[in-house]
Amino acid sequence: MEATGKAFPRPVGWRLFVTVWLVYSIFATTNVVRETYLAISLGERLSVRVDEYRDLHPDLFEFPGRGWYINSNPGASIAGALPYAVFVRPAIALATKLRPGIAEPKPPATYDDPRPNRTMFMNAARARGLDVTLGLAALGTGVTLMAPLGALAAVLLFAWLRERLGERRALAMSLLFAFATPVLFRAAFINQNAILGLIVLAAWILRTGVRPRPTGVAPGWKSLAGTGLLLGFGLVTDYSALPFLVVFGCWILFDGWKRGGSATALREGATYTAASLAAISILFVYQWAAFGHPLWPAQRYMPATEFSVKGWMGFTVPTPELLLGNLFDPRYGLFVFCPLLLLAFATPFLRPKETWSPSRAELGWIAACFTGLLVFSSANQFGNLQWNTGVRYMVPMVPLLFIASIPTMAALPRYARWTFVAVTLLVSLSVTMTRESVPVALQMVFTEGPTLPVLLVLQRMASGYEIPLPSGAFWIVATAVLLALLLIWRPVLRREPT
Repeated sequence: MEATGKAFPRPVGWRLFVTVWLVYSIFATTNVVRETYLAISLGERLSVRVDEYRDLHPDLFEFPGRGWYINSNPGASIAGALPYAVFVRPAIALATKLRPGIAEPKPPATYDDPRPNRTMFMNAARARGLDVTLGLAALGTGVTLMAPLGALAAVLLFAWLRERLGERRALAMSLLFAFATPVLFRAAFINQNAILGLIVLAAWILRTGVRPRPTGVAPGWKSLAGTGLLLGFGLVTDYSALPFLVVFGCWILFDGWKRGGSATALREGATYTAASLAAISILFVYQWAAFGHPLWPAQRYMPATEFSVKGWMGFTVPTPELLLGNLFDPRYGLFVFCPLLLLAFATPFLRPKETWSPSRAELGWIAACFTGLLVFSSANQFGNLQWNTGVRYMVPMVPLLFIASIPTMAALPRYARWTFVAVTLLVSLSVTMTRESVPVALQMVFTEGPTLPVLLVLQRMASGYEIPLPSGAFWIVATAVLLALLLIWRPVLRREPT
């Protein structure tokens, strides 16, 4: 189906990128996660060891005789190491030079939060003089890695949808994807699930083509290899890429078999597999350097925990609690954090219309990816810890479910469509502002007003730091960003000629 609708009088791609980057940047947080430590070590010393940060995080462990490591895949940290080294590290060095005291040990303080681990972490970092530098590293990588990746994803989706919906509708859908889905929530700091979601989106675009391919036209070897490289690096980022690797591989084999029989299927499948293995070899090299064996993951060497002793390194048969919780738990359920995505399940039942829709085959492969990831995530018993960090394990499915939901959005009556959009956008902004479960986030925003994650952190740790916040700090930041966006979009809004 050809795209319809008028184009904008000026190019909008770069404006979309800057818009998303700015908004994602103001929602970046100082949350220090395990991937932050490895990104710092790689960015500063090209080392996979995180000995300097021992005992600061429960996901750091000691491998006797070899040092301290993170109990996760390294892909997100590898992605964050370069922007950390180029942008964040010099900024931290300048801050330390201007205020030498920020890198010195500090006495205990109180973090005003009912979760005691947050006070414990803050004081452990203060005792070593690492509190400010770690916070700046987390915030800096959010701005220089996650915000640009989120902006890039919006631009890629815009380019793909423009060929199917027209420029105006594509822009509206891309902005909705950027701000009303959990991609915004999870992109506030280095996060492997958000990065994997962006990888899946890029793989989908390579697989289907920015411009729709005519039926029976084969994808080029570059498309096959690119898809393999992307999803292979997805596995380097997180093991939840495995369902996508399998489903996309089956898709390539089936499509090749339909067009040219077993010879074509094997040739295209081999290209995809070889590219995947080339990227996955990064994980093998990392595990060899860290643990002395290329195949065994960090979970084999980490100390036993409540969930790691269940099944095979934390994997069992899928549990009903996680099958249901990954979708509808108010603390981390995908469809509680993003009700709009439920519309994807109505799209296969729509009657053919003049509006664009993914093909039946494409919807089938999206369903296969969803089923595979849900089963995988519900078998992973570490998923029981999601309540502490919000929606996470199902986030890689967000781009594909969003794409599948677009035709149903178009088919809904206007009032129903806007209700879904408004509720989803409200939930997305609330949880991103507060970093809490959906009910708690909505209560906080309605009773205390809108805020930013950094402002909340500064307020909660005020007993240990003298950082005066101006009255109405949120509105000052929001107004400045709004003015900047108005300047960026002014030529488009005025419809000036190119």
